[in-house]
Parts: sequence; structure tokens; C-alpha cells
Amino acid sequence: MRVMDFIPKVKCGRCDRSYAGLKLNCPHCGAGRSRGGKRTADSADATARRMIKVLLALVLVVTTISIAVMDLSTDPVVDTPDVGLAQGAGTGDPENGGENGSGEHSGDVVVPPIVLPTQETPPAQVEATSIDIEWRAKRAGVNDMALRVGDELELWAEIWPSDADAIVTWETDAHTVANFTIHPEDHRRVTLEARGAGQTIIRAAVGEERAEVIVRVR
Repeated sequence: MRVMDFIPKVKCGRCDRSYAGLKLNCPHCGAGRSRGGKRTADSADATARRMIKVLLALVLVVTTISIAVMDLSTDPVVDTPDVGLAQGAGTGDPENGGENGSGEHSGDVVVPPIVLPTQETPPAQVEATSIDIEWRAKRAGVNDMALRVGDELELWAEIWPSDADAIVTWETDAHTVANFTIHPEDHRRVTLEARGAGQTIIRAAVGEERAEVIVRVR
């Protein structure tokens, strides 16, 4: 069946012959198409409409089948965990890391628990509650001493509690009268040297605590 068969036909008013309704002039006698030209038969129109419906239905069916075939031909994407398992892992093969000895695994992925590193809490710093300056042959309740120029005397700081972490600092009011040298291995000990006649004060401090001793040099 040709495409022209679907086009409604009209009858020429001059030669009374039928031709396709799209043409403006009769192909047989050349007469112009009159407004009174009629279609040859209503059955031809009905046939044309049915054929058009059939063609549209076929196009729809072919399109649907094509889409279904494309969906089936597409390989499904399988999301597999990227976990390397040794053969026999989790199956019980004693030689391959399991217990049953089957050499196969069930496919279950065993994720080891996450172990976070333990953080040790640093010990609390021990603060000093009091300090005092001591020296050999010191009398109880005495906070002054008398030295001669050139004398040396070792002093040390007594701190309570004894395990306090604070650093002891030392100072003198007059370096020309008496000066000190801090022990290289123990900041709590100093060597005092009398340099010149006069009077000065030696102080030791730890945190907010202070202690002092009066030094007279003659």
C-alpha cells in the first residue's frame, strides 16, 4: 500500500475522474479543483484513519520493545566491598585461618573493631605550699647570718610538699656584697659568696611562696 492511498480523493467536476485531494488541478484533464469536489468514498477515509492508527500503534510497540531490550542488555552494577579476604578466612580452616577446613568462605565480610589509642592523662602538677632557706648549722627561727669577705656557704630551699614541680628562683639585693651560684644539677641549691662589706637580702621563690635571709658581711 502506498502513501497516496491514505490521502482522501476528490472527483473532478469536468471529467468525473478521481484524484488525490492534495492536488489543486485534475491530473487527467487539467481542470481546477472546484469547491464542490467531493471525496470518492467515505470508506477510503475510514481506511486511511485505521491505517494511521495501526502505524502509530506499531511505532509505540516497537519503541517499547527497544527500550526493554536496552534495559536487559545493560550489565547490572554490583557493589562489592573492597576487602581482601584470605582463602579460608572466616570459614574455620585451621591451615587457612579457619576452623572447619573447607577452604571457602560464606561471603560475609568481617570488619575488625576499631581500637582507638588510649590517651594517658598527664599527672596533675603539684604546687608548692611553702618554702624556706636552709644552711648548715642554722639555728631554728633565725633568718640572718654573718660572714667575712671571701667566705662561701651553701644554701638550699626546703619546699613543701617535697615533690612539688615548681622551679626555685634566687635573687640578691646587692651583688657586690654577696652573690650566689646556682647548682648546675639542682636549682634548689646555691653557693653563696661574700664579696664585700655591707648587708644584703637573699631571696628564694617558688610559685607564690617567698623566703628570704639577711646576710651581713664584714
